[in-house]
Amino acid sequence: MKVFKEVFLNFKKSGFMNLISVGTIAITIIILGSYFIANLAVNHFLSRVENKIEIVVFLKDGFAAEKMKNTITELESLNEIEDVKFISKYDAYQEFVKDKEILTILQSFESNPLPDSIKIKLKEYTPKNIDKIINILKSKEGIEEIQYGGKEIENLLNILNVIKIIMIVIGIIFIISSLLVVSNIIKLTIYARRQDIYIFKMVGATNFFIKMPFILEGIIHGFFGGIIGWVILYVIINILLTEIKKETGLDFTGFYVFTPSFFSLKFLIETIIAGILLGFFGSLLSLGNIKEK
Repeated sequence: MKVFKEVFLNFKKSGFMNLISVGTIAITIIILGSYFIANLAVNHFLSRVENKIEIVVFLKDGFAAEKMKNTITELESLNEIEDVKFISKYDAYQEFVKDKEILTILQSFESNPLPDSIKIKLKEYTPKNIDKIINILKSKEGIEEIQYGGKEIENLLNILNVIKIIMIVIGIIFIISSLLVVSNIIKLTIYARRQDIYIFKMVGATNFFIKMPFILEGIIHGFFGGIIGWVILYVIINILLTEIKKETGLDFTGFYVFTPSFFSLKFLIETIIAGILLGFFGSLLSLGNIKEK
């Protein structure tokens, strides 16, 4: 109880510094929240791009279906492969005729010119995985052509990996910067109360008793900073979404990051937790100068 009483007294004594600390955490949450949303959007886009990448195998006309079934079964057993789908020339024709321009071209042939094919999706698109599958396919009978983009796909994968690494590095920089900012604000609070800390040491207060109020304050600052940061970010995002829709007609409210189930509830909980962690670790960093008596 004495610790909580000390926290309450400290709040009364350093009201202005408390506001600065809460405000700093709120601003930090806005920055980190913006990064988090941007990171989710980028990863979502990258995953969609990767899902579009596939290896397409065109089969020789009239090749025995039973032999190809064995090849498909073998491919499905590989750890690198997520999905293998056989597409008959008939199914391919039915799909292509939905496009009127392609239908006109196909009708110029006496019979269906499209070959049977296999579409392969990998669990992870890396040059190593692609090369392995391509080498296996080249050793099989009945394969007319393999299309996978070659160097273009490898270049795209390299670009996607670089983007992911950049986003991770930016996130680490933001987190470290946020901790340092919060820590320095709490250090100012400690400096303002240096006389009280000195008195506590003189009367024999334990290091735990001296430090704990600051740690609890950091957690409380983080809690309120997280809520305030979320409110401001929520307002900013909604204004931006409204303006984008007004100017371009594009409605992003259906995007999973901005749906009420995610942004209004899940994101609120996450920002509060992030604020509390910032306050907690910021307090620990700032209390390094308080030594045992």
